[in-house]
Amino acid sequence: MYESFFGFEEKPFTHTPNTKFLYLSEQHEGVLKTLLYGLESRIGFTLLTGEVGSGKTTTIRTLLNLVGRAIETCFIFNPLVNTLDLLRSINRDFGNEWETSSTQKQIDILNQYLLAINAEGKTAAVIIDESQNLSFEALEMIRMLSNLETESEKLLNIILVGQPELEEKLATKNLRQLSQRIQIHVKLQPLSLSQTMGYIQHRLNISGSKVAAHFERNTIKKIYKKSRGIPRLINSICDLSLMAAYCSNTRVIDNKVLTRALKEVPSYVTHP
Repeated sequence: MYESFFGFEEKPFTHTPNTKFLYLSEQHEGVLKTLLYGLESRIGFTLLTGEVGSGKTTTIRTLLNLVGRAIETCFIFNPLVNTLDLLRSINRDFGNEWETSSTQKQIDILNQYLLAINAEGKTAAVIIDESQNLSFEALEMIRMLSNLETESEKLLNIILVGQPELEEKLATKNLRQLSQRIQIHVKLQPLSLSQTMGYIQHRLNISGSKVAAHFERNTIKKIYKKSRGIPRLINSICDLSLMAAYCSNTRVIDNKVLTRALKEVPSYVTHP
């Protein structure tokens, strides 16, 4: 609605995990390098956690764009399934769909596939988003899949991605065998004030070559305070701020415009 007014080619502050808009702060770059190292080194188990809206899914989608042809990937983004359906989803994503209702048969199919690509010098990775929603049974199945290996190396890399609740779940006694196998654990922390400034400007720059919108420095400080440095909340506040500025016929987002925008943001969103 306000795109042409500000000179945007596309809206800069949407909630979709568009890798084009990924802000490579030092933290995000480090996380990506660590995840890529884990895959290329066949570490086995890797854990990525972060608060809701911290950019985990965007980071993972960027990782998928970075992996070379030597790594076959499977991305599961709806883990609210039983163990059999989870195995079916993994096999299906790798192009080995079998409708057998035998869990062991599904594992055998996956193992045959992994051995075949390993003979070609390739490896495979299963990435599960929102892993905090996995049942204890599904997580135990994931641990069993990590046993698929040759005498010298792992056949399957597994990246569990989730909210801090996943850390709590993995710390329980029932899952101690799984947690002990996690070789790498990286966390996405909220952005700092300087990173928030860089993040906002980055998204404005990416959204068009002739953008006329300007966020005042003091206003960004207030956005940072309200959002607590969480990218999804920054997006919500900035999007509403642009709408408020458009309605006021101004291209400068100052404290007055921000105050108007914040009236549209539910209090439970901007308060912990």
